[in-house]
Amino acid sequence: MKKLTMILGITTLVLVGTTANAQLGRLKNLTKKKERKEKTTSEGKDKKALELDYTTFKFTPAITMSSLLYATEISEKGSTRLQNYTASFVPYKKKDGSSVSNLNDQSQYLIIKVFKGTEFIDYFEYDGDQTFDNKKLRKLNAPSSRYQKNGEWADGTNVDLKKWGEGMYRLEFYAGNKLFYNFDFEVYKVTNDDPYAELNEMYLSRGAWNKYAYMEHQKSGNMVFGFYMQHEEFQPNPSDPNKTLKDVKWTLNMTKDGKPFATNYNGLSKPVKGKVNRAKWTEMNTAMKSSDGKQVIKLSSLTDGAYKIEVKVDIEAKPRVYNFSVANNKIVLMDEQDRSKNTDPTRLVEGWNNFYWFKLE
Repeated sequence: MKKLTMILGITTLVLVGTTANAQLGRLKNLTKKKERKEKTTSEGKDKKALELDYTTFKFTPAITMSSLLYATEISEKGSTRLQNYTASFVPYKKKDGSSVSNLNDQSQYLIIKVFKGTEFIDYFEYDGDQTFDNKKLRKLNAPSSRYQKNGEWADGTNVDLKKWGEGMYRLEFYAGNKLFYNFDFEVYKVTNDDPYAELNEMYLSRGAWNKYAYMEHQKSGNMVFGFYMQHEEFQPNPSDPNKTLKDVKWTLNMTKDGKPFATNYNGLSKPVKGKVNRAKWTEMNTAMKSSDGKQVIKLSSLTDGAYKIEVKVDIEAKPRVYNFSVANNKIVLMDEQDRSKNTDPTRLVEGWNNFYWFKLE
């Protein structure tokens, strides 16, 4: 009996010891995982800030207005896609003279921080490897692979607008440790009380799309006028809910010093036809011809004078009007685009050397 008791006691000790060792092993593994996570989370904090040589270019960096308007995408279902921006004059050298590595320095080189009002929401890293014009223009593309953010693997550029709701949003663009550009826009929502509808709410944006139009000087020499539209009708085609595009017609009439000067390419009697996306900004554009129809409008056609552009869209109650002037055979830039007059470089309307931007009157 004593022998049996001893055997049972030894067995109990072995089992207890085994259980304790297993628990200790699990505790060690948990500790190691926690240490690894804490190390990953704190890596960004421990890195020395990336300081760039801002004497690389004569001008301060900015984001081109055209890319802001096509790359800031708000989905009707409440998500975002914030990528493929074009930046101008972003330094590619560090203060110590070495070159920025788009791979090793990705976590600090090109960053966008997203705010709603004053509240920080999230940030995104970008691949800046694609460049143009002797590295004076640089794309902010989504990285080709996931990256570590706050201890988790991250990809994409989505902000959950259903969670954050309507209001004013701001994108802050950073190159290294320096904020170089701000872009503000509003997110709003429209609702539908039709119980049979596919969608009962849509998220949309407004801001610079509503405010600006442009003329682009193309390589052919021709001038192309453009502006932006979207619609917020849940079912523009009553017979087919899947047809969400809306047909529009519009004309352009330009005067110089109060006299007829130019129209849309085919003339006022033949409006430009287009299709407008639901809850997504659509670019509308046209080349122009002189009012007599004899010549295509080129940059050289715009001689000194005061110009007025009037755009009439068949689904809008009043025309869109834009004014500009030409002096010394050069289009006079509005103050927001003119680097010598702009008072806030972080909100410069960057047109590069081929876009001229005009404000809606």
